[in-house]
Amino acid sequence: MSMESPLGPRMRINGREVDYFCGTSYYCLHGHPEVIDAACAATRQLGMGPGTLAQMSVYLDLQEQLSAWFGVEHVVSVMSGYSSPMALLQGLRDDFDVVFVDAATHYSARDALGTLSKPIFSFRHLDSESLADALARHVGARQRPLVVTDGVFPSSGALAPLNDYRRAMAPYEGASLAIDDSHGVGTLGSSGRGSLQHAGLEADGNFLAGTLSKAFGASGGIVPGTCALAEKISANAMVMRGASPMTPGAAGAAAAALRILRSNPEMRENLARNVRHMRGGLRSLGFDVADTPVPIVSVRGEVDFDRLRERLDAKDIVVKVVKPSGYSDAPDVPSMRLAVFSEHSPEQIDRLLSSISELA
Repeated sequence: MSMESPLGPRMRINGREVDYFCGTSYYCLHGHPEVIDAACAATRQLGMGPGTLAQMSVYLDLQEQLSAWFGVEHVVSVMSGYSSPMALLQGLRDDFDVVFVDAATHYSARDALGTLSKPIFSFRHLDSESLADALARHVGARQRPLVVTDGVFPSSGALAPLNDYRRAMAPYEGASLAIDDSHGVGTLGSSGRGSLQHAGLEADGNFLAGTLSKAFGASGGIVPGTCALAEKISANAMVMRGASPMTPGAAGAAAAALRILRSNPEMRENLARNVRHMRGGLRSLGFDVADTPVPIVSVRGEVDFDRLRERLDAKDIVVKVVKPSGYSDAPDVPSMRLAVFSEHSPEQIDRLLSSISELA
């Protein structure tokens, strides 16, 4: 498909105007005029590349906006969301001895784990009993375990059972939890701080890495936390020494997007409303859809989803079909992955639902 307009609920693809239910631009900020203007202004003033010795004001502004959003002392920023788990896990390398990872955790965390020179054990996807068993078998005397998982899994939209994981970790002194929350930050929690806030686990020993490229409408990776965590990342994470920061334009765009979200709380309210509308409508059609606030909705059932996708496309509605994969949290049968945006109108969602009812 050839995209000919910014990401949004209604966009131009292959010369056609279509309803778009794919991707991750949950507030459609990637195409927001103020975000684009901020990216252009920062680029015109400061160029494409980051500074070396001199600090650019655009990064200080982004730091202020991020710290306010997450309610923390400091937020480490890196070039990409893919590299943020590496910054976090390498930064924490002296705080744990053995790693336990959900079998479907994203590549970004898995690539990072390979750099740690620590024992790594896998447990079954979303299975706290499997985690408890792995901990019992593999944590030695005085060893500190680290549990690694996605907060929200990108193909299925499944929420990791973080409280169940924490209960399984309770017998182990110094146990830490680290999540890749790229799809949770901005969308989950009472103030949009992500899966840890949603689970009531914003506390010492629980850490997240995230991205600015999804809900926050820009690009770059983030690790919110304390100044002490930032110092550990600076000291231990090779990605901080070997990679450039995000571009000034990306930093300017992200800061503008955060301002927009903070000053327009109705955007988060609209997203929550639309997620409820979509999930409830699909359940009324007979699909077994989880009742969560995640804006990724996985639709499964005795349906030829490839054929359904083609028939929806003919009605100018674009959706994604997820196939089984050796990696990932993708189900073992084809499914339809729907992305819900705050800017989808109720009429668009109703049109999708009625079309699925007609064509499935």
